[in-house]
Amino acid sequence: MDIETHLLVIAEKEESPSEAKKSIALLYETFKEFVYNVTNKHIGFILQREELALTITSEVFMIIWNSPLDWEFDIGKHKTQEDGFKAYLSTIAHYKLLEELRKIKEIRKRELTIIDDEDSEWKWVLDEDEYSFLDEELIKKRNLVDACLAEFSEQKRDIIRMYYLLYDDEKRMTREKIDLMEKTFQTTWQNIRQIISRSKKKIEELLRDKLKTG
Repeated sequence: MDIETHLLVIAEKEESPSEAKKSIALLYETFKEFVYNVTNKHIGFILQREELALTITSEVFMIIWNSPLDWEFDIGKHKTQEDGFKAYLSTIAHYKLLEELRKIKEIRKRELTIIDDEDSEWKWVLDEDEYSFLDEELIKKRNLVDACLAEFSEQKRDIIRMYYLLYDDEKRMTREKIDLMEKTFQTTWQNIRQIISRSKKKIEELLRDKLKTG
């Protein structure tokens, strides 16, 4: 499939609307499952995850329909058009997901229930430099890290994934993002930091074991 040609056809939708619709339909059918899966794996912490993933998938292709020439194949970055286009779709999906998370922030505020107590095992002091390991490993060893995450509880997996999804957006945790995580998981930022730190240590150990036996 010549993706760039289809994008050019879409760009000329006013002159040939039927051909443009055929091209966007073909791109949608070819890549919709990819976009859905990329989105869905990051939203386990949302009750309506399937609905949200489908919404974002539709919005991604609406962006392609409205601005088809915002992407072009760069042979210096990707081996094939498909690889480059998938990377572009992933980027759009990432930012659309962040937009949707911000939209539901007010709803989450109204549902807030703090579940901390005096005996919480998560309450202990952290150092600021305890986040470096996962930052690197989530990029270099994505499949191995996913396998390690499978050994955590569902809530802790979701906290780790959401933390790094939001952190990767701007390489920092703003007050808005901290509030969103506190409301989403019904706990405090201190507890979330404890989970990230302890999980980092456990994942480091699991990765070492898997790399030795792999």
